[in-house]
Formats: sequence, C-alpha cells, structure tokens
Amino acid sequence: MAYPNGIVINMKKLNAIINLDNENKTITVQAGATWHKIQHYIDSYNLSITAMQSYNNFTLGGSLSVNAHGRDIQYCQLINTVQSIQIVLADGSLVNADRSNNSDLFNAAIGGYGLLGVITQATLKLTENIPLKRKVQPCNLTDFNKLFFNTVTSDPSTVFYNTDIYPNQYQTCLITTWHKTKQSLTSTTRLQSHDSPFYIIDRALEFFTRRMPLAKSLRLVAEKIQKIAPQIVWRNHEMSYSVHQLAIHTHFPTTMTLQEYFIPIDQAYTFAKKLRSILKKNWVNVLNVSIRYVTADTTSIMSYAPQDSFAFVLYLNIVNAQKNITNSCKWTQKIIDAALKNNGTFYLPYIMCATQNQFDQAYPQFKSLLAIKHIYDPTNKFQNMLLKKYGTSM
Repeated sequence: MAYPNGIVINMKKLNAIINLDNENKTITVQAGATWHKIQHYIDSYNLSITAMQSYNNFTLGGSLSVNAHGRDIQYCQLINTVQSIQIVLADGSLVNADRSNNSDLFNAAIGGYGLLGVITQATLKLTENIPLKRKVQPCNLTDFNKLFFNTVTSDPSTVFYNTDIYPNQYQTCLITTWHKTKQSLTSTTRLQSHDSPFYIIDRALEFFTRRMPLAKSLRLVAEKIQKIAPQIVWRNHEMSYSVHQLAIHTHFPTTMTLQEYFIPIDQAYTFAKKLRSILKKNWVNVLNVSIRYVTADTTSIMSYAPQDSFAFVLYLNIVNAQKNITNSCKWTQKIIDAALKNNGTFYLPYIMCATQNQFDQAYPQFKSLLAIKHIYDPTNKFQNMLLKKYGTSM
C-alpha cells in the first residue's frame, strides 16, 4: 500500500554493475539492479548469488530493505551476504556503512523498510556456480522436523531446502533438496529464460488450482511425478525463477497474497498443528504452504529470526475487496497469536493485519530502530505505512 500523498522514488535506472572482484568473489551493484541482471552478469564468470528470494525479478534495494531470505541453508538471510551499503540520508549526505563503520546505519537500514534513507548500492559476497542434484522425499507433517535434521542438515552436500505442505488437509508434505554433485548435468541451460512459453501453462495451472478444489488434491500427485525425474542443473539455473510464472491474469474478484511466519525449530510442529486448525476452520483458500530453514540473525535490528527458525510461507487466494481483506485479518490475527505463543514472529512486507500489541510483542526492537531514525532523520522525511500504523504510539 502506497503512503498517502507520498513521493515514491523509482530506482530502476540506478542499476549499474560498479565492480566485480572475481578473485575474492564480491560484487558492487547499484540498488536498482534486479537479481536477474546480476545473475546474467556474473554467470559468465561462473559465479552465483549467495542468498536471495526464490524469484529474480526484484531489485537489490528492495530485497535489502526487507532483508529477504531464500532457500540456501547456510546463509539464508540476505544481510549475511552483505559486506557494505551506500545510503543517502535525509540531509542529502551519501554515507557508506558496514559492520565496522556506521554500523548502526548498516544494522538498521537492512531490514529497515526504507525508514533510514535510500540505499543506492551494496557490495555482496558471491559463491561458485556449481552443479546441483535434486532429491525429493515424501513426508508427513508429524515428521518433517525430524527428517530435516536426519536427512538434510546431516548431509554436508545439501545446498537448498524446501518443504511443501499440501492443502486442504495439511498433513502430507514433500521435501525437496538440492545437493552438490559431480554427476553430469541433465540440462546444460545456465539460466532460465524470462520469455518461456511455458508461463502460459504455469499461469493456467495456477488459475485452476485457486478456482477448483479438485485441482489442489491432484497437485501433490502431479508434483511427485514431475520431480521424481532426475534433475541436475547449474546453481544459477535453479536460482533464476521468474515471478511471472505466478502472475495471475486478473485480480478480480480474487487476488493472491503472501503471509510468512518464523517459528523456532523446537516449536515448529506445535505451530504447524495450530496453523492447520485455523486454516481449515476458516476455509482459507490456500494454494501452498512452504517451509524454509532460516538461520539466526542478530545483526539486523528488525531481525525476524533471532534464533534458528522454520519459515512458514503461505500463498493465499482472497477476495479482492476491502471488506473481505478486513475479514481475512481476523483469522490472520489468530495465526499471529499462534506464532507469538510459540516464540515466533511474522514477516512485515505483506498486508498489515497485526494489532499494535501483536506488533509490539513480535518486534520490540522497533523502538531501537526509531531511535536511530531520529538521529539521521529527525523530521521523518522517510515514511511508510509500517511507521504510520505502528510507530505513532512509540
């Protein structure tokens, strides 16, 4: 939701690659560059992005502002791969910040939702582009946690991890992992094309899945068949999905939205059971629930996972009308309560359904962020809906 009567700065043309240090595997990029552009630049050097969200259409600056995370089980959160940032402050000054210099800005701006200033560029750690082999393992909700430690983290070759829980029973799941391998590639394509004709098929399947309950029941069968075939691809290929694969044709009468909850490892199953109960009781039209692993981060002031956690990512279909969005917040608040009861948090980039008390409980460190903001932006030149809804009482 755009800030009322605000000015939005379009950063897309500030998208240059400033420097690539091939030997030390680092890259300095302007914040308007998309991950797609960065991937195409570094692929010829056989380098790969260390951590990013699943889809590569987003800009670096946007990803930094929400401290995005991905499927990589070593680095997880983007802040873990950032060496330094450059940021324009409210007084117009251009400041460099890292973990040693202007560390308060570094810690506040990454995951700070644009409240500290405009991030103009960043230097990131890269990794090698290597072949990865896909492994698929069916599971039950009761044992996904145990299987994660017994088969995923215990295997040093594991690079990416994801578990999908299938509606409407939320009991059957599928673990997909990608592993380092020396076996021959099954596809030599280095990056996925954004002009793929198969997006038509992807979008059609998404349409039928959200409109027809039977399609959901068949999805698990279809994905098992699809993923059981051996697949060995470049790391860059597996990290170059386009969000256009999910783009829906119309946003009326329904549209898609995301929610995400971060739950400490030892309490994840308890939360999962409560989540299942709430979703079923309220007849929520869920297309998918994904579980990711997120290592602890205590660098970002607004850290959503201060301890090792599982991220529950919900992909939802809701009626696109204010009354229905408001009603959806009622059961969303119940999920937030379940997350808080299990010492978890919720992700902030999506529809802001949390009450003030829920927000304060999940993010007590917001007061620290505002204290730093007051130093660098005393007149509140940089604002957003997060500040408007939850910051006025502090």
